[in-house]
Amino acid sequence: MLTKVCFVYPWATFGGVERILLNRAYAFNLLTKTVEMDIFFLHDSGGIKPFKQAIDAFGLKDVVNIVSTLNSRQYDLISLIDCPEAIHLCRSQKHKLIFECHTAYTENRAYLKRIDHINSIICVPSEAFAKKVAKEIPKLSSRIHVLRNFVPWEINRNINGAPLKIPQWTRTPILFFGRMDTLKDPITLMEAFLILNMRFPGKFMLLFCGPETSEIDMEVQLRQRGIRGLSVILPPIPFSMTNSFLREIAAIGGIFVSPSKGESFGLSAAESIANGLPVILSDIEPHEYLCDGDKSFLFPVGDPLALANRIVWLAQNMSTGYEKVKLFRTKFSTHAFIEDWKALENIFKSRNC
Repeated sequence: MLTKVCFVYPWATFGGVERILLNRAYAFNLLTKTVEMDIFFLHDSGGIKPFKQAIDAFGLKDVVNIVSTLNSRQYDLISLIDCPEAIHLCRSQKHKLIFECHTAYTENRAYLKRIDHINSIICVPSEAFAKKVAKEIPKLSSRIHVLRNFVPWEINRNINGAPLKIPQWTRTPILFFGRMDTLKDPITLMEAFLILNMRFPGKFMLLFCGPETSEIDMEVQLRQRGIRGLSVILPPIPFSMTNSFLREIAAIGGIFVSPSKGESFGLSAAESIANGLPVILSDIEPHEYLCDGDKSFLFPVGDPLALANRIVWLAQNMSTGYEKVKLFRTKFSTHAFIEDWKALENIFKSRNC
């Protein structure tokens, strides 16, 4: 039986949620032919064009549609991804709603406390995040279910277009891959790099890739520390090139670092692990989950010295790093997501709604 689903998100921003939706479309198309998928963005913040390009690159034009309006009556399920602004579009209690919460920003989760829709469930991307959200909304804790994020590492995806190539730097690149704001905390990585560069001059370089924000002036911060000449700042890369980019960094001996103070899942870290790139992550619950709690790959949040020490350890034990990421990635496979999705469909069926 075909299930028609619409995923609704406030802004097309060229970010992580769009990558998640692409992965889902690919999984539905490959592993189950029972889901028809539409996506509705309330606003285009410059992301719809590259998102459509990625859909074309992955050969998903016949699988996923970006719609310009939300006709809620034509869908079996509607999933609002951190999008309380769209609740008024689905006011009928007959609508089957999924409230997906992916945001690591506490204030942006406050809307969950006001959910009063009868035929609804709340989905989060990890067990650790489920526990956090349940503490914030104990009255609705029974409605919280895990819909695991995943990276389709076990599937060979054919991508239209030329493969991505990066320079063959003489230094080992330390990659920060994501939004450059205070929550993701690139400053701690800069401070750790100062320590590394004093200990091992000429050994490492910094590589930043992702959207810059008004919270942190990257040029100013790097120049103040005298390390702008040892750093490369790249703009966000196309969706379809993410996996290729991370594999290229792994191939030249690079290291991924996430100093993030908060994550719902840790998509960039998971993508790095899935593509064989060794990681050093801040010691928060979602990161602990991604690396099976192995403290060799974790450091205390906001501690540059500990981060520097972990990077040195990993650089000296890269064979261990490569072996471990192959083990870590098994828990966020495509099949895990499909299992969770089918469980959600069964929840609605069991309610006869």
